[in-house]
This record gives sequence, C-alpha cells and structure tokens, in this order.
Amino acid sequence: MVTNNKFRKSFELYNRAQQLFPYGTQLFSRRPELGPFGQAPIYFEGAKHGHFWDVDGNEFIDTALAFGPISLGYCYDIVDDAVKRQIDKGLLGSINSPVEVELANLICEMVPCAEMIKFCKGGGDADAVAVRIARGYTGKDIVLFCGYHGWCDWYLAANLSSESNLNQHLRPGISAKGVPSQLAGTCIPFEYNSLDNLKNTLEQNTGKVACIIMEPTRFKTPDKGYLEGVRQLADEHKCVLIFDEVVTGFRLAPGGAQEHFGVTPDMATYAKAVANGYALSVVAGKREIMSSQGDNFISSTYWSDTAAMAAGIATLNEIRTKPVIATIDRLGQRLITCFEELGRKHKVNIKIAGHGCDFAVSFDYGDDAAKIFTLYMQEMVARGIYVSGVVYTCFTHTDKDVDRILAAADETFAIIKKAIDCNTVEQLLKCPVRQVGFKRLV
Repeated sequence: MVTNNKFRKSFELYNRAQQLFPYGTQLFSRRPELGPFGQAPIYFEGAKHGHFWDVDGNEFIDTALAFGPISLGYCYDIVDDAVKRQIDKGLLGSINSPVEVELANLICEMVPCAEMIKFCKGGGDADAVAVRIARGYTGKDIVLFCGYHGWCDWYLAANLSSESNLNQHLRPGISAKGVPSQLAGTCIPFEYNSLDNLKNTLEQNTGKVACIIMEPTRFKTPDKGYLEGVRQLADEHKCVLIFDEVVTGFRLAPGGAQEHFGVTPDMATYAKAVANGYALSVVAGKREIMSSQGDNFISSTYWSDTAAMAAGIATLNEIRTKPVIATIDRLGQRLITCFEELGRKHKVNIKIAGHGCDFAVSFDYGDDAAKIFTLYMQEMVARGIYVSGVVYTCFTHTDKDVDRILAAADETFAIIKKAIDCNTVEQLLKCPVRQVGFKRLV
C-alpha cells in the first residue's frame, strides 16, 4: 500500500485510533478500509454546505454526507442558530421542555401514520423501540423483516438460525456474537417485492408474528401493488406494519416513503435526515398502538435533549417551507442521468440503483467489480470528490458542484476503460482493494 503524504495527519490519528477503538472508529461505514485506504482522508476538520476540509487542509465535495443525515448541508445556519439559542436556555431539565411538544406536533402534521411520537437518538434505537412496542401491543414474539435495521440483538438474532439470513439485508458474514441463543427463530427475513414469499412466511408462523418491519424502498422501487399487498397481509395476520424510514424519511417526500407511495403503515421510524446531522430519531405511530405502552419501560435521559429537538424543528420547517426535497431530487437525478451517459460514452458498465435523493453506484464486472470500484474511488478522491458506494445530495449542493463531480467522473471513467482494456486495473491501484460494505436487498 502507498500512503499518500497529503493525508499524513489523518493516518497519524488513525494509527492512534486503532489502539483506542474496536475496528478503529465508531461507525462501520467510516472504516477507511471500505474505501481507497491510503489514498483518501480519514478525519475532517470542518465542513460547510456540501463540502468538507480534512485535517490536512484538503477540500472535498462530499457525496456521502455523513452517510445520509445531512439533507440541508453542513453547518446550515438556520439550524445551527436554533441550536445555539436553545443551548442558552438549557439542554436538559428536571422537568420537560415545550420543544418536545412542538416537534412532535410538527411530525404529526407531516407524517401520515403519526398520531403519537417517541424520541430516541439513532436509527437502531428507533427500530428497537418500535419492535418492542409492536411485541408488547400484540403479545407475540416473531418479527419478519426486510432490509437493514441496525445493530441490536432483536435484528442480529436472524443469523442465529442461519448465518446467511442477513446476507441480502445487511452484509455477508455478520456475526451474532453476544446475541442470546434463546432468540433464535424470533427474527425471520422475507424477500422484497415478493408477496408470495411474505405470505408463505406469515402462514408458516400463523398467530406468532408481532410485526413486519421493512424498508419500503431503498435501491429498489416497489412493484405496483406490492406495498399495498404487504399492508393487506399485515391486516389479515393481525400484526403491526412498521416502515423503517431511517433513510427515506424527509428525503423522498416531506412525509417519507409512505407519503410518496400512498401506503400508510401502523408505525414508522426516522433518523437520518430529521435534524440535519444532530442526534435525533423518531418512532411515530397510530395512537392505539403507541398508547398501549404506558406500562412498557422504554426510557432514556438523553432522548429529551432539547438541542437536537431544536435542530429537528428548524430542519423540518425548512423541508416543509422550502424546495429542499425537490432540489435534492433534481441534483440527484442529474447525476444519475449523466453518470449513465458517461458510462455509455466510455463504454464502462456502470450500474445505478435508487432515487434522486440517494442512489448506489456499482460496476458490473463480476469478480473484478471490487477492484474497479476501488479504482473509481481512488481517482474521484484524487480529483477532490469524496465518494462512497452511495451518492447523496443536499439542499446546498450547487449545480457547479455537480459540474465538478461530473468532470471528475468523466476523467475517471476514461481511466477505468483504459485500465480494463489493457488489463492494468491492479497496476493502477495505489491501495488495497476495498473491503465489502453493506449489501442491500432493497
């Protein structure tokens, strides 16, 4: 591996971090081994709008956006000013803050299924809370799932029954180490866009299913009638339908995927875009289900953090009153269209999957795909564009930013094509082939 000296401070920090943190970082997706290790920054010093500066002073246009939370842009003044005002009033109290009520009312106005609210800090928290509520409401134990739903025991228990259950939903080879063996059989996957598969799984577990939790869309679009069919099956089997909108919420539409597709679940979870990077997640649901949990102990001191709630109010008001979602979608759709055009121009087999608000990029070259993708990341970063496997856009990205991204991609695709034709991909890599990241069914 050749370590690029322009990232010297990043690597000094990472060498220390590996002695301090398990796998060197707090978020799996931030592991530098998932990218062109040695040829990309690892630590940032500051960020604004759709750009960041690393600790070595290099500037990048960011298309990862903290892996989803930044919908408006980094250090968005209206949100940060609201947080600063709230800090002067206090972050936590011995009694409740009115900002909780204000934010909850705002979410109930925007989200179709929202009649009552529970606040948390992260997407994994929200999904765990939603599943606990659904189990408590129905008095049943089994969870059927489709998609990625976090790190908690209830979800990773899927791999206790079969080590491959999470292969298409999270990533291959996920260990269930530390998850109680007694949870085996309590969390069962089903196949996206197959009503027959879901129906069969429900029938095999008749009377035992507490809830169906699923990402309504991500990199695949639901077939016509699919989400409506899931809704009907949940009703027939008297189980709670939960939409995991941790990613799609407040990005795909103001009310999330449920508004976009016109199918209302019983509950939904939100996190990534709700507060423009401040730690806040939401469980929203129908009153009958949410109110049944008065005697179910689900509580945490910091779930009432008023700074994050002030950020949430400011963020959602921006989304509700300005063309945030339309702008994100327009910029994303332009990137999708032009990436595909560049693929045709250079005769590079690029694959795009997803929506304008977030889409996955991959290269269709069989066993060589990982090498080629690593070369793509290496060359884009070298041109000042920070990339991951998923492209996000934000409200303060500009058309000039998109122009620069596309110019970098044009040069990069030309390099990729020549390397493929000359069988020199490995020779051009200045870093190890990236490790496998998330592999998603939806």
